[in-house]
Amino acid sequence: MASKGSKPTILIVDDDPYIRKMLAEVLGLEGYPYETATNGQEALEALDHSGPRLILLDLLMPVVDGRGVMTQLRASPEVRARHKVVLVSANDRLEAARDLEPDSMLAKPFTADQLLNVIETTSADFS
Repeated sequence: MASKGSKPTILIVDDDPYIRKMLAEVLGLEGYPYETATNGQEALEALDHSGPRLILLDLLMPVVDGRGVMTQLRASPEVRARHKVVLVSANDRLEAARDLEPDSMLAKPFTADQLLNVIETTSADFS
C-alpha cells in the first residue's frame, strides 16, 4: 500500500507496443513505478503476484480483453477494492464500456498532461 505522498505503482495494459512505451516514458519521467502487460491475461497474473494500485487498461486486446479483466476484478470485491482502473480506449468504445464501472476513463488520443491528470485524480484517495 502506498504511503501518503508516495506514488502508486501503475500497471500499463495495452497490446500496442508504441502506446506501452509512451505511457512508460511519461510515468517514468514523473517518478511513477510501473509494470507492463500486453494483454488481459498478463494483467491478471500481475495482479496475483505484484502490487500495482492503479491499472491503465486498454479495452481491445488479444487473449483476455479489458472487459474480461473488469469482469474478473468485479467478481472479487477484495481484489477490486485494492485496485483503481482507468479504461483507456477510443471514445466510442469508452461510452459502450460505462457498464463496467471503471474508476475513470481516458479517451485516445490523449496528451501527457491529460494522462497525468487522470492518474492524479483517480489515485488521490490512496493512503
